[in-house]
Amino acid sequence: MNIKLTESQYKLLKEFKKKSYSFDWDDNILIMPTRIYLEYNLNNVGVWAPVSVSTEQFRSIRHKLGSEFRYPNNDILQAFKDFRDYDAFINDTKNALSHNRLGPSFQKFREALISGSDFSIITARSNPPQAIKEGIKIIINNALSFTERKEMEKNLNGLTIDEYLNLQDYHPVSSVEFANQFGLDVSGTKPEEGKKIAFKSFVDRVVNQISKIKDDEEFEGISVGFSDDDESNVEVIEDLIRNELKNLYPEINFIIYDTSDPKDTKKKRIIIKK
Repeated sequence: MNIKLTESQYKLLKEFKKKSYSFDWDDNILIMPTRIYLEYNLNNVGVWAPVSVSTEQFRSIRHKLGSEFRYPNNDILQAFKDFRDYDAFINDTKNALSHNRLGPSFQKFREALISGSDFSIITARSNPPQAIKEGIKIIINNALSFTERKEMEKNLNGLTIDEYLNLQDYHPVSSVEFANQFGLDVSGTKPEEGKKIAFKSFVDRVVNQISKIKDDEEFEGISVGFSDDDESNVEVIEDLIRNELKNLYPEINFIIYDTSDPKDTKKKRIIIKK
């Protein structure tokens, strides 16, 4: 997709080293209260009891699906019903902020917003992309101070906040919208594969913009960051960078943040030399 830069965007890219970020949402930006509904095998005797778990808990037990746990009526849509609803996402975002349930990448996301950096949200959720964008507006209005919002507006060089947000990527990779955009089977694409597709698309977009100015003597370079709390997603994206993206885009410095342990965020810097 060809993105036409406005004069103000072009000026913004020239003035700063270009930094772009890709963020997972749950347990990375915010620790959402959204629950996953499962059934638990009581004492392994074939009696199943309903339970609900957080996304963090699900990450640690999902390998037990089919033995200790199962989806209600073997229906994954029932298990993740609150991850599809527009209003549920908005309400859960407000809830997480009001209870200061901030993920390990929340501060970095704030910095990206204030600086007017390009970003993408790549999440296994299936909420509508518009819900994610509205959730980010809630963060801007509630988690940025008046001074920080003014600084953000200044850094946008004439763009309104709405115009800026409209330029960003929102990829809930289990959503119908994502499947339609990339011609996928919404019921058959694993989240890890969806995240690969989404990250590649985001990098393509950023590089397409940078290609217009990368030969300018004032341009200092480009970095693209990726953060996720799921180690399997981190491994998939690192493999994508090493095996494909480094060959396509040798001018990019890739930075990966593994936030699976929020008390010990691991930063992996993959530097692609020209």
